[in-house]
Amino acid sequence: MDLSQESCPYCGHTGLTLGYWQETAHFIQCEGCGAQGPRSPLAEKPTSISPLTDESLLRTVIDESPDIILMKDFDGDFLLCNESLARLYGSTPTKMIGKSDADFNPNTEQVEFYKENIRQVMRSGKLQIVEEASTDSDTGEVRYFQSIKKPLKGPDGSDRILVIAHDITELKRAHQLIEEKERRYAYAMAAAGEGIWDWDIPGNRVYHNRKWCDLLGLDSSHASHEMSVLSRLIHPEDHDAMMESLNQALVGDGVYSHEHRMLRGDGEVFWGFDRGRVVEWDETGRPVRMVGSITDITDRKRAEQKLAEAKAELEKSNQLLEHLVSERTEELANANRELQRMARIDPLTGTGNRFQLESWLSAKSGDLPIAVLMLDIDHFKKINDTYGHKLGDTVLKQVASALREQLRDQDLIIRFGGEEFLLVLAGANEQQATQTAERLRAYVEQLAGLPIHHAVTVSIGMCAGTLNGFEQLQQTADEYLYAAKAGGRNQVVSSHSYLPENPLI
Repeated sequence: MDLSQESCPYCGHTGLTLGYWQETAHFIQCEGCGAQGPRSPLAEKPTSISPLTDESLLRTVIDESPDIILMKDFDGDFLLCNESLARLYGSTPTKMIGKSDADFNPNTEQVEFYKENIRQVMRSGKLQIVEEASTDSDTGEVRYFQSIKKPLKGPDGSDRILVIAHDITELKRAHQLIEEKERRYAYAMAAAGEGIWDWDIPGNRVYHNRKWCDLLGLDSSHASHEMSVLSRLIHPEDHDAMMESLNQALVGDGVYSHEHRMLRGDGEVFWGFDRGRVVEWDETGRPVRMVGSITDITDRKRAEQKLAEAKAELEKSNQLLEHLVSERTEELANANRELQRMARIDPLTGTGNRFQLESWLSAKSGDLPIAVLMLDIDHFKKINDTYGHKLGDTVLKQVASALREQLRDQDLIIRFGGEEFLLVLAGANEQQATQTAERLRAYVEQLAGLPIHHAVTVSIGMCAGTLNGFEQLQQTADEYLYAAKAGGRNQVVSSHSYLPENPLI
């Protein structure tokens, strides 16, 4: 089609061009201001660029969200869905309206779960957070989501539900990795040729493997026993010495080792080499957990000439077991730390995400002075189209790094979506925030070493107040951001700089 005579309704630029999205759709775009028309399948004629309205703005926000956003009726038919869901199902938001999950998802079990769950939420009338899975229609890959489900009423009083689903597949896989490590630890416990024990000191209970029960002649179907059971099995002549050695370890360096006679359940006597190590303490420094093993050394006691050989084998086994316990403890700690970090960090830019924003807001006092900045990289779509998404991602990361360099530790940087960032300046008034915003704008503009051949600029909307009014501050800052973009970009707009004759978009 001939676009050479068409003009942009926003900037008046003539000679519009045709752009493409993911090799499945095309759209009319303006090279002057970056405005775009709606996406259309390649087989259909693209729609002209229309002036932005509240409805189209909301549609853009929904479609650009990385989270899945949808609305269903009581029968499970889609009333609304965004691009993220359409990509998962290999369709488009328009074509999905009036259809259900069953039309796109081959996993009937998942489809039935979705349908029953939304009805249960509708009946409850309460917001619920649900973990669920979805199968990609093209690849068959199962993705996991944490879904916020809010029951609503339509204009006619009919039941509806709004769903916002956040992809937690990577978190789920991390949990699965931890579970696999737990299984390996359990296998090592079962395969060990010694009685392995784990003593809960405050609860005075011993958890152990099957071999521990076999050595002591106890019922091996039990996974734990009260410490008093073990105490009764210590030979009376060795009881006091063994308990003294154990108590010295608890008040000393936490390492316990003792040889003593034990009485099996049938009364048979054997020599046991018992050893352990404190691995956990409470906040007051008192030991709360000790792990170790017990070995039957009766033959060694009967044949002292084999002492050196037996001792070497036992020490080797002890080192192996201590290594397994230490490795498991460290791996679990590292995995937990990584899960907490992943839940609050945007994986591309390293800035915070909306979960971190909620956590930050809930941890602060409501009367805290703050300034909210909404920052958008100018013409970022053009950067992606010109240089490719890989270099576009590099620009995003470098801009995010520049923002971190210029802000304080107590300030907050959130990737709000696409190329848009939300900044919260703690304790800042409007004058300070305006100065900071202008410094950020100028700093980004002069960035060196970017993978593109021209400067990157940003538009910023800023509004100051207190934390109690965060939602209104964020909304106003967003309006000022659009005013900055409409006014030519690469500028900061606040209540002092905004001119009423320049309408907000």
